[in-house]
Amino acid sequence: MMLNTRLILIEGLPGAGKTTTTGYLWSALQLAGTACRQYLEEDRPHPIDVTDFETKGLADKVVPIWQSFVEGALHEPTITIIDCRLWQNTALFMYMFERILDEIIEFNRRVSQAIRPLSPVLVYLDQEDTEYALRRLSIQRGIEWVDKAMSWTTQYPWFRSRGLNDFVGWVQFFEEWRQVAQRLYADWPGQKLKILNPHADWDYSYQTLKVFLQLEDASLKAA
Repeated sequence: MMLNTRLILIEGLPGAGKTTTTGYLWSALQLAGTACRQYLEEDRPHPIDVTDFETKGLADKVVPIWQSFVEGALHEPTITIIDCRLWQNTALFMYMFERILDEIIEFNRRVSQAIRPLSPVLVYLDQEDTEYALRRLSIQRGIEWVDKAMSWTTQYPWFRSRGLNDFVGWVQFFEEWRQVAQRLYADWPGQKLKILNPHADWDYSYQTLKVFLQLEDASLKAA
């Protein structure tokens, strides 16, 4: 029987494989006969619509959105898979705005408390080589997409205060952010799984995920 949860959160560095993992997991759950739905980072509409918020007072704006989502999800026999909304579109931007670490950790805790009724599962895709992950992202999404994202993000205080506005600065930021994400993962109170370097062996990564979720009968191979 599958692990008891109504919400699966996928997190990791850009290029770590969040979209790939989300799509695979959605297919595996479908194959196992489990009702599920998925929300990718750029999906619109999105139940956790946080992309237009300023980081000041972010928790007071975002936590009620999670609470509203929980109220609706509790009445549906469906597992929801959400990519990026736990940290990447929230805590990561707080860090780019140079919010203090204690504030980011407290935000993480408030969200975890808000979604507790869904017995959430956190799947964190860790990537040891940050530069490798970001270069792979440029291959997947195209150099034009990366240049646009870099031009946008390097306007934030973390970059400006250090005079960094190129790919080297991007790598430096995400290497630092990875340490913050490790702290947030360690602080996460619920069910969680860390997969290191999933791109190194997708079959092994998928199998690890299935065993953790007790989906051993859902046999899908890596594409």
